[in-house]
Amino acid sequence: MQRYLSTAHRYRWLLAAMLLLVWGSGLGAAYVEYTNTFESQATIWVLRASPELTATNLDDPSVPIIQTVASQQAELLNQLLQTKSFLRDVVARTRMRAALEATTDETRFLDEVRRRFRIQPLGTNMLRVAYAARDPQTGPEMVDAALAVRGERVVQARIAATTAVSTLYRREFEVAQAQALDAQRELDEFDASHRAPLSIADEHRQSQLRLALDFAQARLGDLKGRADRAVVAPMILEMSGMEFQVVDVPRVEATPTGGGRSAMIIAAVALAAGAGLAMLLLVIGTLLADRVTRPDVRQLASVQAART
Repeated sequence: MQRYLSTAHRYRWLLAAMLLLVWGSGLGAAYVEYTNTFESQATIWVLRASPELTATNLDDPSVPIIQTVASQQAELLNQLLQTKSFLRDVVARTRMRAALEATTDETRFLDEVRRRFRIQPLGTNMLRVAYAARDPQTGPEMVDAALAVRGERVVQARIAATTAVSTLYRREFEVAQAQALDAQRELDEFDASHRAPLSIADEHRQSQLRLALDFAQARLGDLKGRADRAVVAPMILEMSGMEFQVVDVPRVEATPTGGGRSAMIIAAVALAAGAGLAMLLLVIGTLLADRVTRPDVRQLASVQAART
């Protein structure tokens, strides 16, 4: 320990300069990060329950994975943030559009935007969307734009799904309508060719034809009702606005927020790096000092032989 203390005293000015440089720059960067980070948040209430609250575990399909409504919506937003087209649409609606158009590395720019988003479920029906920016105005714009683009993507997907379902029901309706027309035609032909009084066999045949017609008409009405419900239900949910409501809208923050954690990480890394470099310098300096001051055995032997 005395050797290290001696080395520290010998290199005290070098150690002080190195620690001042590393710790000073790290603490300065942490201060800049803390004072120039403005995080805007939006708290969202999701009321509509998903038709499938359970997802299948790929490793073990027999074990269901319970997902809440909030976690599903948070997962949806996180997945959308992984796509470049979604981020482009979001940035295009904010003041960062000019920076995106001027950048030469779009991938790096979008990665930085993605890193500043934070999606956090708060419970069964609540989630929070936050964005940390260097100025107070960009955060609310980015959160609002992300929610708006998300809503448009969901509506587009819903329209596509509704269109596909409507097409399927329309084809089934056409088939059922043709069957109903055939049943009506067969009954009319039978009534035209068989006059009263009817025999027991003809009455039985007539009852079968009427039953087939009633079944075809009932299926036709059922398909029409299901097709109407498939189209109207999403429209009602969209008009009601009860699926996805922003409870706390993002606001322009007057004071820096959201940069405390990153500032603490930067400061901790700087302190650890400075301490590590100081310890490395002490070890290397001590080893060099020991090697310089250690006597050479062969030189001592030759000197002793010359004296004798």
